[in-house]
Amino acid sequence: MRLVAVCTLFAASLAAAGVGGKWKGTITTEMARETSGGSIPAYIVLEQANDKITGTAGPNEKTQFTIQKGSLEGDRLIIEASPKEGVVLRFVLIVKSGDAMEGDVAENGTIIGTTKLTRLR
Repeated sequence: MRLVAVCTLFAASLAAAGVGGKWKGTITTEMARETSGGSIPAYIVLEQANDKITGTAGPNEKTQFTIQKGSLEGDRLIIEASPKEGVVLRFVLIVKSGDAMEGDVAENGTIIGTTKLTRLR
């Protein structure tokens, strides 16, 4: 019985693992398939205070946009950033492990593609 309790606590601590840090990956959209061979780069820097997420997101380390809204609920990360006026990108990501996450990307409420990110070490 104690082993079950310990395993449950361990699993919960893994699920609650922080997402803070630098993440790099790709965003795959139909437009990217037509123009750049399938995907565009993604680079996200996250800071975490409990379930509140702040930071920046963009295509690379030099071009970053402020995350306007960010939250972590269990293994579900939601962030919003605006790369230009009138455009809001919303990422709804599932943390797959401590070092990988993936999910959908929406532009102004319409899903436009998917993203996969890996934590940089």
